[in-house]
Amino acid sequence: MEQKYYGFRGRILRVDLTAMKVTVEEPGPRFYRVYMGGRNFALHYLIKELPPKIDPLGEENKLMFMTSCTTGAPISGQARHTAAALSPLTGGLADSQCGGFWGAELKFAGWDGIIIEGKAASKVYISIEDDRVQLLDAGELWGNETGDVQEILTKRHSSKAHVLQIGPAGENLVKFACITSDLKNFHGRGGLGAVMGSKNLRAIVVKGSQRKLNTVDPEGLNRIATWFARSRKGHPAISLHHELGTSKGVFPVSVAGMLPTYNFQDGSFKGAEAIGGETMNRELKGRGETCFGCAVACKRSIEGEKGRFKITRQYGGPEYESIGLLGSNLGIDDIYAVAASNQRCNALGLDTISTGCTLSWAMECFEKGLLTKEDTGGIELKWNDPEKVLELIEMIAKRQGIGNLLAEGSRGAARRVGRDTEKYAVQVKGQEFANHEPRGKWGVALGYAVSPTGADHLQAAHDPWFNKPGDYSTECNWVDLEDLSPVGLIDPVPSEDISAAKVRLFVYLQYIWGLHDVLDWCIFTSVPEFRAMSLNQLVDIINCVTGWRTSLFELLKAGERGVTMARAFNCIHGFTAEDDRLPERFFEPMREGTLKGHYIDKEKFYEGVKLYYGMMGWSDDGIPSAAKLEELNVGWVREFVKVS
Repeated sequence: MEQKYYGFRGRILRVDLTAMKVTVEEPGPRFYRVYMGGRNFALHYLIKELPPKIDPLGEENKLMFMTSCTTGAPISGQARHTAAALSPLTGGLADSQCGGFWGAELKFAGWDGIIIEGKAASKVYISIEDDRVQLLDAGELWGNETGDVQEILTKRHSSKAHVLQIGPAGENLVKFACITSDLKNFHGRGGLGAVMGSKNLRAIVVKGSQRKLNTVDPEGLNRIATWFARSRKGHPAISLHHELGTSKGVFPVSVAGMLPTYNFQDGSFKGAEAIGGETMNRELKGRGETCFGCAVACKRSIEGEKGRFKITRQYGGPEYESIGLLGSNLGIDDIYAVAASNQRCNALGLDTISTGCTLSWAMECFEKGLLTKEDTGGIELKWNDPEKVLELIEMIAKRQGIGNLLAEGSRGAARRVGRDTEKYAVQVKGQEFANHEPRGKWGVALGYAVSPTGADHLQAAHDPWFNKPGDYSTECNWVDLEDLSPVGLIDPVPSEDISAAKVRLFVYLQYIWGLHDVLDWCIFTSVPEFRAMSLNQLVDIINCVTGWRTSLFELLKAGERGVTMARAFNCIHGFTAEDDRLPERFFEPMREGTLKGHYIDKEKFYEGVKLYYGMMGWSDDGIPSAAKLEELNVGWVREFVKVS
């Protein structure tokens, strides 16, 4: 008898590009209940199928695209999907969640995920229309910018089709090339675009006809969805997020002294207001766009022209991360210039975070005389030079001149140059920092250090929300400890702290955001972000969709399972506790800004890292124990990683 699934389709598509063959896998109900989706689905296959010591850009690497039990459900927050592979930037896990419409469309075509393996002999793209899966010639697409390819493929297949693709940067194997969904949503980190390019795969076009997802309790789900949509309109935090998106944070973070400036030397930027969300909204006619089924509509869409800088709505608009790392961290105080750089990165398929951070590394090294015109091909690198930034972005994507060096990322470039330049590469495990200064947020510093994907600001909600007692008196508030009371976190902890209390707070928060990576759920629609859907409502949503009668305990264990499996994956591929190291810059006093003179206590910090290992059930070397793997119901991982 055919198994009926709720929330899932029961099928995963496997595409062998070497053999030019597609097969269908049906993992079964237990797989779906244990792993739930997203990161966990991907890691289940990656751990089992990727041998150690392989080339991330070689044929043996595999690229996963996975959804979850909620993807495609009619409620705000579910419109994300996961991409994962062995990272060419770090040599460890690349794991990225992307919003938009593509993930839901994959579900509507009848698939819960795709496994891409092998390498095509010629340039190809994949077309998926329900059960009709085709490998088609992409020769005419190769070399084109993402906007042109989007237009070609939607005209060829359908205006209602959704396109996941790389740009020229991915084709040229830039180590931090990204994957874009419909031009405005991104798998940005870890070089997943280079993995896709290494397989001669330009795009995956999806169009589905099964528009309704089976859910156990559609009426219950609709009640929560309706409540959220109505509450959003009167909620001060979420309303501001709708109006400005993440760009709203630029100026306040600078005032607080935690906006990366001049390659993380300073924490406040004199031009912050000029590149902030309010300025962008006013100068560039900002408006909101949305992801599938979401009432928040926080995505930015902008347009405008000033001199050489012409910005169109085709590529949306820059988020907080892009504004800071292509703006303040390069000393640029012109929102038109920042938006133009963001647009070129999107058109060429570059991660804006690693692009900005790699450029700031080069500028500081040039300023200090560690890079010379001989290294740069005669190009002078200096702060606040937007024209030169645009030129360098083109060179990186095409691996031309100095761009070929910068295409390796800041760590890779520094190791080629030598001369002590690695000291100025703001990265962990080879992945550059996001737009968050950790000297004022030590929990963020811990997340940067222990993240399996390299420096990542989305390991846990950030410290300042939890340094005051929870406010139980109002529904309309920003994030605070009241949101975490269901997991027993009730005591405030200072932002600049790495005590046992802070590590415990971080661990629980990592379970929560790890769960979001498993469910492919947007952090901007549920706590601990902006007092939106509560943790208990998230449980109710899963039950309405699947009928599992799940609990907060089971869901948090799913989040923990993902974090621990990610750690095990990295151990398999040669990572140790020595890779959980921050750059020395963050143990030194900040040069300028509101937090001038602040630094992280190095000895206490690494004591905190060891305590984190202990709380996670890992060894002092950061290796998950056999007992922990068994407790998380993934004892099979012991076959692949040496555990005690």
